[in-house]
Amino acid sequence: MARGDYQRMTGGERCEECGSRHWYSEDALRYCRNGHRLEGYAPHEAGEDEYGTTGKVTRRKKEKRERAAVKLEGAAGRELYLECLQIILRKQIWWLIKDRGLPAELEEIVRAFWGLRVRDFPAHDDEFQRDSSLGASDADVGDDELSDGPVETNRVWRPHSGKRLNLPALIDTLALCYLGCFTLRLPISTASFCHWVQRGDLEFLAAINGLPKNVQDRLPAGYHRSLQIRDHIAPGKLQSAVREMAISFNVNYEIKLPPLNHIPLLLDLMRDLTLPVEIFLSVKCMAQILGADFSYPTRDKQRILSVDDPEVLLLALVAVSTKLLHPLDGVTRRPTTHDDPRVMQIDWKQWKAVRTKQAEAARGLQRGEEHTVTAWEAVRVDKTDTEKWLDYFERMFVQTGATPKTPEVTTRMFQGGSNTSFREPAGNPQARKDLDELVVERYQTVNSTMKFIEPEQPEDLVDKNGRKTRSERDYCPVWRTEDDLPEAAKIFYKEAAKAAAVPLRNLINAAAQVERRLEMWCVQRERARRMEAADTETEG
Repeated sequence: MARGDYQRMTGGERCEECGSRHWYSEDALRYCRNGHRLEGYAPHEAGEDEYGTTGKVTRRKKEKRERAAVKLEGAAGRELYLECLQIILRKQIWWLIKDRGLPAELEEIVRAFWGLRVRDFPAHDDEFQRDSSLGASDADVGDDELSDGPVETNRVWRPHSGKRLNLPALIDTLALCYLGCFTLRLPISTASFCHWVQRGDLEFLAAINGLPKNVQDRLPAGYHRSLQIRDHIAPGKLQSAVREMAISFNVNYEIKLPPLNHIPLLLDLMRDLTLPVEIFLSVKCMAQILGADFSYPTRDKQRILSVDDPEVLLLALVAVSTKLLHPLDGVTRRPTTHDDPRVMQIDWKQWKAVRTKQAEAARGLQRGEEHTVTAWEAVRVDKTDTEKWLDYFERMFVQTGATPKTPEVTTRMFQGGSNTSFREPAGNPQARKDLDELVVERYQTVNSTMKFIEPEQPEDLVDKNGRKTRSERDYCPVWRTEDDLPEAAKIFYKEAAKAAAVPLRNLINAAAQVERRLEMWCVQRERARRMEAADTETEG
């Protein structure tokens, strides 16, 4: 084609350098009008039927740019956040019903609780106070949520109250599920919920990864942070959220929840701690003496104590009963008769040895404890534990799907993995059988090492006022801090706090409060006896 014979480009093509839309051919190559060589031209020999054609033209594909999603603001962003919590809550309920076999009525109860929790939020920003915020962030709360203190003022959810309005937090989804089980009086503790969460069975720690990507992209940054991944639930946090939720329902709607179904939970605690049956009878007697109904406090309660939480109260009663019947300070307090339950004493050294032996037998990284691995431990674990930890990391931190947000350099390490340690069947009969055999083995070992204490009559001691008194060894010490605990007591209290998923200091405080109430009851009973004796002498 001669230099002056220009052809017009078709299909909207242009020269990439000068933008010209005319071209000419020379030496089987194609050039624009200004002499720039055009790419994508394939030379060919024309046949009789193809005379005058220019051959096949290919166009370079342009990279597709992803448009950034617009973050919602104001009422729209708040509504999207609540919808995210509702999605997470629905997944939790489905798992509890389908995998754990809980009754279907749980869904209706939790749905009603959720409706009450969010019903009074205003729809427009001008009606919503500027100081409103999310509930306490999971990352900001330590393990002191059950500390004693006055009732806070942020439990009012209604906008016309003039109080600060708090949106639900992620932990509130678990609290609502627990309150649903609590209302149905199911024998499920908050420690069970924490256990399911730590194992990754119940949706919570990586809940944000289960939300649709378009929802994550449009969620405001403040709400996005409240749904960020956590690696564990701090001890006592769930109990605190449940307690606050129960009080708030009473404050806003005058709903009083039923008492805790404490008998099955008491048996579970005794089994987990390998305690004899006498503890069960002692706890029931103490509960009756203190008038404990194992209910959550109401709005009439001006100050919240550790023992106002039903599960913490139950745990404290177990600790105090064990402390009285099986001394933890190494002092032998002899029984007075053979009917006294103190005639058989737990050998706490053997009790500790049993639990230590079982902990050593279960070597390796256990499910639910992956978050405890430190950087130093990570480089020293064996291949099996490394695979378990990588499985944990994959399900917690790696987002998969059509458009994952996790960088490819990270996800490449997990491609082709089996993720075998995740999602074990909830109703695994073999696991249940192994647990029962473990409990039997514990009790056989502890019972075979219990010591018999010969009864003896107490010494008749008289104080300076001529009244009968007891020996110093018969008095039970009160421990108020962790440093006050003897060695055996520290081990037992830690195991008990771990079994109930509460902070150790909250158990110590609750036990001291129970002991103080028992002391006051003893003083009142002694005073009543003296008054009765005085009245008898007067009548005589």
